[in-house]
Amino acid sequence: MANLYDLKKFHLNLLVIFECIYQHLSISKAAETLFITPSAVSQSLQRLRNQLNDPLFIRSGKGITPTTVGMNLHKHLEENLNQIEQTINVMHGSTLEKNIVIYSPQILTPDRLLAPMKLLMREHNYEVEYHDLLLSKDSAEDLLAYRKADLVFSLSAVSNRSIVCNHFMNVPIVTVCREDHPRMGDSATLEQLREEKFAQFISLSPGLITFQAAAEQTLPDRKIGFRCDSFFSLITMISASNLLGYIPEVAYQQYRDILKLKKVNTPFTLPMADIYMMYNRAALNSKIFAGFINQISTEGFKYD
Repeated sequence: MANLYDLKKFHLNLLVIFECIYQHLSISKAAETLFITPSAVSQSLQRLRNQLNDPLFIRSGKGITPTTVGMNLHKHLEENLNQIEQTINVMHGSTLEKNIVIYSPQILTPDRLLAPMKLLMREHNYEVEYHDLLLSKDSAEDLLAYRKADLVFSLSAVSNRSIVCNHFMNVPIVTVCREDHPRMGDSATLEQLREEKFAQFISLSPGLITFQAAAEQTLPDRKIGFRCDSFFSLITMISASNLLGYIPEVAYQQYRDILKLKKVNTPFTLPMADIYMMYNRAALNSKIFAGFINQISTEGFKYD
């Protein structure tokens, strides 16, 4: 049984602030996450340092790194704080709401996510809220840190101690145009492609910007005739004009018959897009969520 008198003398909120600093390795980031000032975080850290007689974090380059005492404290705290959070959630009835918020680029929906999301809704009575990550003002890391999302699929990886980030899949990219394009056959030369105008997707996603920079090397000085930040508007414009575009092959397979699209074979191979799956480490305490993650991670998982 816990010694409640000793616990009463200890400010338990100091441990919450310590854990947040540990996860982000940043005083300012911890302050943003907890909605308090950096000064309040620093003062709390100093109080905990005095009580434990250890600096807990030391300067390392431009950032901070935990001491051995800090690492041991985190090891013991992580599981205990997760259990406290679960207890509070049960008392608030939040576990009864059974909802899950997912952010992902639209390109994943047809291929890998619809089936497991249907499983959550049908067998576990979950309410699924789905958002397009590329239209979000928040980064993948912030969506998870501020608990605005349970699961995020992103075109770029995140390095954070509290977030599990795994490479999920590679997405092949193809060149497409409308079926009855007056100048494009099933294949095209570099000279033909340089004469055509392309549609381009607008996004501040670091992963997409990296892909676009790599794609630019395959066809330098490509002419752009249309830009937009909506993927569906992009492919609709391609189907209704003489524009060409680079789109994920899974999207081409999904919409080619409906939108009358045609794949154009080119003398170059476009780089693949990398997709990363990430979620808060503490979320695995839920057996249903852990099972959901396992299913969508299994190659070829399908659900009728």
